Amino acid sequence: MQRHRLFGFLVPLLLLLIPLAARAADGILPDPLDAKGPFTVSGTVQGVTLEPLVTGLDSVTSVTHAGDDRLFLTLRAGRIVILTGGAVRSQPFLDIHGLTTTDSERGLLSVAFHPRYAENGFFFVNYTNLDGNTIIARYKVSSDPNRADPASARILLTIPQPFSNHNGGQLQFGPDGFLYIGMGDGGSGFDPACRAQKMDNLLGKMLRIDVDQNVSTPPFYGIPADNPFRGTAAPPEIWANGVRNPWRFSFDRQTGDLWIGDVGQNQREEIDFQPAASRGGENYGWKVMEGTLCSTPDACPASTPPCNSSAYTLPVLEYDHNPHCSVTGGYVYRGSGASQLRGAYVFGDFCSGVLWAAFRQGAGFTVRTLDGRLPNLITFGEDKNGELYAATLDGGLYRLSGSGSGGGGGHTADTVGLYDPQPSLFQLKAANRQGGDVTVVRFGPRRNKWIPLAGDWDGDGKTTPGFYDPASSTFRLKNSLQGSATDILLTVNAPSRNVLPVVGDWDGDGKDTVGLYDVTTGKFFLKNSLTGSGFDVTVLFGPPGQARLPVAGDWDGNGADGIGLYDPATSTFTLANSGTGGGAPDFQFQFGPRNRGALPVIGDWDGDGTDGIGVYDPVAGTFLLRNALSAGSPDLQFRYGLKRGGWKPIAGVW
Repeated sequence: MQRHRLFGFLVPLLLLLIPLAARAADGILPDPLDAKGPFTVSGTVQGVTLEPLVTGLDSVTSVTHAGDDRLFLTLRAGRIVILTGGAVRSQPFLDIHGLTTTDSERGLLSVAFHPRYAENGFFFVNYTNLDGNTIIARYKVSSDPNRADPASARILLTIPQPFSNHNGGQLQFGPDGFLYIGMGDGGSGFDPACRAQKMDNLLGKMLRIDVDQNVSTPPFYGIPADNPFRGTAAPPEIWANGVRNPWRFSFDRQTGDLWIGDVGQNQREEIDFQPAASRGGENYGWKVMEGTLCSTPDACPASTPPCNSSAYTLPVLEYDHNPHCSVTGGYVYRGSGASQLRGAYVFGDFCSGVLWAAFRQGAGFTVRTLDGRLPNLITFGEDKNGELYAATLDGGLYRLSGSGSGGGGGHTADTVGLYDPQPSLFQLKAANRQGGDVTVVRFGPRRNKWIPLAGDWDGDGKTTPGFYDPASSTFRLKNSLQGSATDILLTVNAPSRNVLPVVGDWDGDGKDTVGLYDVTTGKFFLKNSLTGSGFDVTVLFGPPGQARLPVAGDWDGNGADGIGLYDPATSTFTLANSGTGGGAPDFQFQFGPRNRGALPVIGDWDGDGTDGIGVYDPVAGTFLLRNALSAGSPDLQFRYGLKRGGWKPIAGVW
């Protein structure tokens, strides 16, 4: 269902009841809290599709780029091929099929291009050799940019593997420029030798090496000076331990945080999180723990911490088996083609083929599924622009597509309107520009002191007006732009007399509902339906007793609205991606003129599925609208309404 825009509201008279305050401190998204059990799913992300690009390849084990428009597909049988111009080149970029074996979980498992690949031509591969051991090797591109030089191979690491499964296999360069390597526990079941907890080997570990040391001499790498086990009896390559099979991990290209999909044993699949500021040394608990559950310490050293010890770093997300069985770690989406996923960690399950998007909500998550399934989902990957791809064991490659910028994704852009309280007229613009057609709607008594609202109350894809009457705590809402009758009359139990209304689709069902912001306490009181006098969600978000105007919008494109506040003294927006989580803001920035009584207005100005911000300057009678949730110049600026006319802005799809 088409999402609609919800709107900034304002009541200058109520703001006179409280003193203006200084701007709140900048908010930083907190690290996620430990999981407390399997996550629950809160609906489906609308408008995201799995667009098939290629079928019939050998098993695709990794998807990546080399800093240009080409996609490099690692095929388990021992080849790396290039997807360019919508087709796979017939000549492989690299062919080492004679060096690897594909029994069990073995094969050519990933490739990572050096951060300065354009300068040095180096790339690195992880494969299983004919003896069943893990090989980390460096190659160099030839004079042909679409062909590697097979004679350039240099082996950095040979890691013995006692069994044919749990090889790990992922290579990724971190934002620090070091190469990270995911190593499984060596295989079999339940890590029979407890290798993940023993610090005399590289299995069940995350490794970190510096490939810019010893470039021309063995071992063709060095140890970063701040690796946590450097100078101890443990192998200095170890960055973290206690993982079972970190088949796929990734770095958030915006924050630098590390996300690890660690495959479970019989009960739990887990996502581990390592903040960008980490100094390494985390112990993720296997095999003593499987997710947040106790497993077994059999064969572990006597010094191994017991189950539930604070020495373990617990997952931030986990889920049960049946019908699921093997997590495929993904990426935090930072592209623009599927705006509904922006900022979400996207991952999936190999057995069930289900894909999830975990949206950060303060220190927690809201998890939603994606439409469609990809059985045998084996890997995710990014291109240079942050667009996300998924691949399957049977050789399929898919792109996650959705609503892109510029209004090309099936969303209707919002336009603004003004409410004139003297004749009680809503004047709704057809386009965000000076002049043009205007729809006039007469609703409500003249010179009333009600607060104008706008929302899609019935989910029909169109926005219609409404009011909040502070004297009786009553909402009066229309379902059309015709006539003067009230279609919905809703009286609520207001928490105080110092409240302001807010409108939003808090649960992502495609219908807008209402809420109140209590200026005295800094709390939002939100309803998920337009019936009953009570509230479904109470969120502490604002500074108590300070003059802030509530706003709401779909800041991350996930289909549900988050909350926010606008400081009229400084023209500062403070926004949270959730309407339920509260906590620290996800965005805070200044936009619009200061000290002119500018009023906030929220809308999806470019039709990309996410809301932008705006202000109406009543002194000049001018709208300033911005698509991005950041400080900067307006994308749209135009005159509308009388200067100092006392009109109130709204926005919607009329």
